[in-house]
Amino acid sequence: MIIHFREDDWRPTERTGFRRAAKLSAGELVIWERRAHRVVETRERDLTDWPERYREKWVEWGMPDPATWDYRPFVVVLRPDDQPAAKPTHLLRPANHTWRTLPEHYAVCRLCAEIPPCRHVHNETIAERAAERFEQEMAILPGCCHACREPITRRQKSVRFTGPNLIRPDLGDDSAVFHLRAKCHGSVRAYDERWAKAVGKPRRFFCEGTMTVHQGGSTDCTELADCPGEVDHRARIWHHPDGARHGKYSGCWCLAGVIAS
Repeated sequence: MIIHFREDDWRPTERTGFRRAAKLSAGELVIWERRAHRVVETRERDLTDWPERYREKWVEWGMPDPATWDYRPFVVVLRPDDQPAAKPTHLLRPANHTWRTLPEHYAVCRLCAEIPPCRHVHNETIAERAAERFEQEMAILPGCCHACREPITRRQKSVRFTGPNLIRPDLGDDSAVFHLRAKCHGSVRAYDERWAKAVGKPRRFFCEGTMTVHQGGSTDCTELADCPGEVDHRARIWHHPDGARHGKYSGCWCLAGVIAS
């Protein structure tokens, strides 16, 4: 299971577990809206009762077995742990939606009963980080990478974003530039998302298609020639068990007839 975090995302101070919706059991404690909730019930939804958005995505994925499809709609019924008489809340999430689980003994904020850090403390932390980032961003010199703030040489691969500089507007248009290397990739991806929303254009480092990764490491995308290549994709499918390219499995599922090409 891969969990992606952004720097300012909320995450609890104390250690928690992770469990997918389809693996939850009644009685477990989970975090929802920063508060502890008890799982009352979980259940599958019949295919005939799937919301339209789930059916469309299922068709887009080639209509796999609905009983085992990771993104099938799954009902999770919750009740606030400190309000045993409260009306349960019914939520619909994909079966592979990741929930944070809590132990029976957990901490809460004395003032707002939220799992620490409560939103007040979290917002203060975000403000402090923003002040630190501002100082760092003001130290960026023209022509330097906006991620690592190091000069970009002629031999180094880089990417320049057109339009207003969303980090340092004072540097002028077309001045946002980044290294195309591993340690700067996260910043490029984050800026790419901001840039696309700001200028109303598709992201440069994202593909709307589904990439299939084969046993030998080769890939193909549903967008065919329109795929920009090795970028983030809307979805990825591995045609080999658990995404493993080695081990006792020597063939690709599509070649073995397990998945129809």
